[in-house]
Amino acid sequence: MYFQYFCNIMAGSWEDTFDDVRKKNMDIKRKMVIDNIREKVPAVEPELAFITPSEILEAMRENPVITSFHDRLLNEYQAPEKRYALLFPDADRKPWTEGTDSLIYRNLHTSIRNLKMEDDLHVFSISPVLGVVPMEWWDTMPMYDSSGGASYLVRRRGLTWSAEDFREVIQRAGEILNSFLKNNHGRFGSWHIIYREPSVHQRIFQSSNDIRPYPVWPQGTRKSLADSYLLMRGLIANIREG
Repeated sequence: MYFQYFCNIMAGSWEDTFDDVRKKNMDIKRKMVIDNIREKVPAVEPELAFITPSEILEAMRENPVITSFHDRLLNEYQAPEKRYALLFPDADRKPWTEGTDSLIYRNLHTSIRNLKMEDDLHVFSISPVLGVVPMEWWDTMPMYDSSGGASYLVRRRGLTWSAEDFREVIQRAGEILNSFLKNNHGRFGSWHIIYREPSVHQRIFQSSNDIRPYPVWPQGTRKSLADSYLLMRGLIANIREG
């Protein structure tokens, strides 16, 4: 009787110890991943680094910084009236303002400037965390990392990939985009979207269309938007040429 009682106590203790060790190891791994992210992108805030789909989903549901951004975007923001609106992919390197380290945004800025479209075109970034980020908010938005939306990165880091949570992230981002379009679509002459095929941004746009389609002219490419200024310039020129 006493021997059995001792075994039961010891079994519980070993189980608790194993769980504690596993949690500690995951905390260490998570810190190492975030340190590596911030080494490459110092602007990222450590508490806003979401390195699995589950973390992104939890942030969209409960993180006060993220949810307050959503609230401000959908209840307070009013887009300027311009000729063209462009939905554009977000990027890891932040901020996205002039002089950015992000190649796709550097190509974007250079293309708009060289085509003399600064006064006619307004850019909105599609984000799996924030939904939509207007260009005038690029330097004040929450500086997040959403690498948890890339399955190959999550698995390579030895973390847990949840396809179900990822699908819900896409759905929620699509809902935000659709509500944003409902509020602001009429303030522009035409809407356009650039994305790489396939991509998270393409899926968010498709999710929005599944709710209610708004006229937005897509320009998909299988080439990297970071590799070629000429590719980006051509895509932006297509907007002006109709």
